[in-house]
Amino acid sequence: MKCNQMTLCLFFFIVFALSSVVISEDVHAIAAKTGEVDTQTSLNVRSGPSTSHEVVGSLTPGEQVAYTDNGDGWGELVDGSGYISLHYITNHDGEPVDRSSTKHDSVPLNNERIVLDPGHGGKDSGAVANGLMEKEIVLDIGKRTRDILENAGFSVLMTRDEDVFVSLEERTAMANAWGANQFISIHANGFSNPAANGVETYYFPGSAAGKHMAANVQNQLVEHTDRTDRGIFEESFYVISHTTMPAILVETGFVSNADDASQLADANYRQTVAEAIANSVIDG
Repeated sequence: MKCNQMTLCLFFFIVFALSSVVISEDVHAIAAKTGEVDTQTSLNVRSGPSTSHEVVGSLTPGEQVAYTDNGDGWGELVDGSGYISLHYITNHDGEPVDRSSTKHDSVPLNNERIVLDPGHGGKDSGAVANGLMEKEIVLDIGKRTRDILENAGFSVLMTRDEDVFVSLEERTAMANAWGANQFISIHANGFSNPAANGVETYYFPGSAAGKHMAANVQNQLVEHTDRTDRGIFEESFYVISHTTMPAILVETGFVSNADDASQLADANYRQTVAEAIANSVIDG
């Protein structure tokens, strides 16, 4: 159409421009989701959708956020301030955000950082019974788990990789400073009643992401080890209450129980436990 008057052409141009803005805003609003920060201290806001990007801000636990889902485990904040990992966001029903698109086939999309924390060590033997020391059992399981996860493309930090004493404060400080995505503390149980047996997993009270992790690893352990399923529980153990990422503590069996102890003494069983822990991370 040819305009004969400049004012008429200008009018149509303004109407077209305003319509484009409204359409764009409507599409953005439809794509936006809301959720709640599920961390124990804070959630980093980054300049891009991966842990390799610069930290440009932070969000507090329980803070409500609006974001668009990138489909790769990361969300872009609607206010334009940066990107957040959706592993630490829950929806308003208290369930973890659907992250099915982030399940790992071979190499993880985000090169996630996993801290493995073999309990005790050095002067602290942990539980001792039936010729076994907890510190030795869990160190071996930790190393085996590390090897599996690294082969799958994960970055893994061990709080200890030899028989040395590491304080609880040092363990959590290492994980927090490294900016880990998950923290898994590995232990073996002991109890005065030798009949007590089986596997169990703990997570920080109220953490939906921690509960999700605990359920995953517990299911894997029960399925692959055929040990008694003692369940998952909320608990404020130091290492899972002073970490800034979702954290769990896994009890892989009782050294004080003859049957569990015979399994824990077997390298094949320890490999199976390591595979169960690693699979719970890989499968998400």
